[in-house]
Amino acid sequence: MKRVIINIFTTTGLALVILSAISIALTMFYIPFSHTVLQILGANVVIHLGLFLIRKFESRYIFLEVLLEIAYIMVVLVVFHLVFDWFYRWLSPLAEIGILVSMAVIIYMVTMFLRMGRIREDVNEINKLLEKRNKKT
Repeated sequence: MKRVIINIFTTTGLALVILSAISIALTMFYIPFSHTVLQILGANVVIHLGLFLIRKFESRYIFLEVLLEIAYIMVVLVVFHLVFDWFYRWLSPLAEIGILVSMAVIIYMVTMFLRMGRIREDVNEINKLLEKRNKKT
C-alpha cells in the first residue's frame, strides 16, 4: 500500500512539473501556478541534496539528527519563500512562516513513516536470506 501511495505522489508531482514546463514554454497556455511548481521542484532538489549530505554524517543521537533535518528543511523553505514571495503578502509574516514550518514537519513525518515501512521490508528480506543460509549450513 505504501508503494502505491509513493507512486501516486510521484506521478502527480511529475505531471505537475511537466504541465508547468509546457505552460511556461507556450506562453499562450499560461497556468498561474506554473512558476511556483518549478520553484517547489527546485526547493525539493535542494532539500534532498542537503539531506543526502546530512545523512552521510551519522549521529548517535537520533533526536538531534531529526532536529537537524527538520531545521534544514525549514531553512530551505523559508529562504525559497523569501526569494520567490510564495504567499504574496496576503498573510502576516509570522503566519507565512508558521505555514511553512507546519508543511515541513508534516511532510517530514509522512516520509519518515514511509521510510520505516521500507526499512521493515529490508529487515524481513535480510532475515529470510539469513534463514536460507542457516538451513544450507
